Amino acid sequence: MAKIPLSIYIHVPFCRRRCVYCDFLSFSGMEWLIESYVAALLADIAEHSAEFRDYEVITIFFGGGTPSLLKSEHFEAILREIRTNFHLSQSCPISMEANPETVDEAYLLNLRNLGMSRISFGVQSFSNKNLKTLGRLHRADTAINAVKSASNAGFEDINADLIFALPNQSLADFEKDLDAALELPITHISCYALTVEEGTPLADSPLAAALPDEAADRAMYALAKQKLAAAGFAHYEISNWARAGFECRHNLGYWTGRQYLGLGLGASSYFGNRRLKKTDDLKAYIGGNFNLVLLEELSPQAQMSEFVMLGLRLTSGISIADFQTRFGQNIFDIFGQTLNKFLAEGLLQQNTNKITLTEKGIDLSNMIFSEFLE
Repeated sequence: MAKIPLSIYIHVPFCRRRCVYCDFLSFSGMEWLIESYVAALLADIAEHSAEFRDYEVITIFFGGGTPSLLKSEHFEAILREIRTNFHLSQSCPISMEANPETVDEAYLLNLRNLGMSRISFGVQSFSNKNLKTLGRLHRADTAINAVKSASNAGFEDINADLIFALPNQSLADFEKDLDAALELPITHISCYALTVEEGTPLADSPLAAALPDEAADRAMYALAKQKLAAAGFAHYEISNWARAGFECRHNLGYWTGRQYLGLGLGASSYFGNRRLKKTDDLKAYIGGNFNLVLLEELSPQAQMSEFVMLGLRLTSGISIADFQTRFGQNIFDIFGQTLNKFLAEGLLQQNTNKITLTEKGIDLSNMIFSEFLE
């Protein structure tokens, strides 16, 4: 009997310093707890293994926080525990996020030898001025050297995160960031507009009033699409571009509705049509609270809405046949009124079996998604 595909996400909540825009679950100045946290994580992995004997792990992703604050010995222990307790596919990619100032070539070589296959650097910008504005600890040359070191250590799958629409950033400024990235051995670029989240230092800063307007924001996004396409990067998801064969397989799982298990503090899971979450309390987690708390059980209608909303994020769009197979209903019988409205307005397009966002639709995607959720 074929096993059920599963992705594993592992959260590492430690940072040397929180960035001014960050609202992720992370803690700065608490690296002294890393040893205790890794010990708890190993127990967390072992505790849940019995529930997933019928699953095959096809992607693993370490996110944060700053996973690269862990030593290579920590990753060795964690990966050994996962391989002991779960069935991994032969081609399972293992990815991790890293901050440029936390790595060197020797460390990256150790990770590569452990089976780490993909590394994602939080570059954000190649402008020292903008990096300081964002509260980043690295400088532009640090990011450049980190990417080169990863390549030298044998990483072929390297992502760089870039943020645009920064305070006082011009279109020419952002073009320099894109040009700098394209000079490096990078195979994947995630490119996001800066968003101001409530409760972050940025939200209470005068810098929030210096963000480019919507027209400038859209011009930067259009520039990213144009330059990355010209450089051979395929635009496969609203905010993600990749060279052929280097799409992020782990994130593709989220967008296509694959089941996933979250391990570590505050990590989310989705399986059996249920959304679950670990505790956000660091002391409780280190103390052994690894419970998966049920947040919601998705109704058939909610599952269909999520299929459409997440699938439309991909430039390949959603398959009418896949919707029929998964839910036993025609997509137009469920969402016909909304789909036909957006098709008529030129925000969606249909090509036989596929429905995708148009270029205009991408710019209005949040509004479109909200209507399907309703």
